[in-house]
Amino acid sequence: MVNTIFLGIAIVASAIFLIQFIMSVFFGDLDTDTDVDVDLGSVVSFKGLTHFCIGFGWYMYIAKSTAISTFLIGILIGLAFVFILWFLYKKAYQLQKENKPEKTEALVGRECTIYAHDGIRYIVQMALNGALREVEVRSLEGKTYQTGDRTLICKVESGTIYIQ
Repeated sequence: MVNTIFLGIAIVASAIFLIQFIMSVFFGDLDTDTDVDVDLGSVVSFKGLTHFCIGFGWYMYIAKSTAISTFLIGILIGLAFVFILWFLYKKAYQLQKENKPEKTEALVGRECTIYAHDGIRYIVQMALNGALREVEVRSLEGKTYQTGDRTLICKVESGTIYIQ
């Protein structure tokens, strides 16, 4: 009888999880208000309860025991499901973030590293739009740089970027 209860918990929780998964795949672009910050509310939720019931219910059904130690292990496995799946959801949410292009004027004052040079033109590596990019720049005062030198962007004029 007890085994049937745990099987019921596991099957219902697994079905809810599958329905949520299918809904997110086919209807995931619907605008919803979600909070994925690291707080207790994002761990203790309906999804968290579903994940706990999956881990706990299936372990208790497979163990076929009602000993206190089995309950404690089942609770730990349920909690592990909650935190592992919460971590995976958090990482998946981070993949959805879109880079917003920066305006060229926002580069003034940013540090860069000389990557290559050809006369008055230099290729520098710098953080741009959330990634390390290579950008063509020119020296403002005619100063010469060597590969590996670090400097700052000092001016942007007519689409040309100048370093100090």
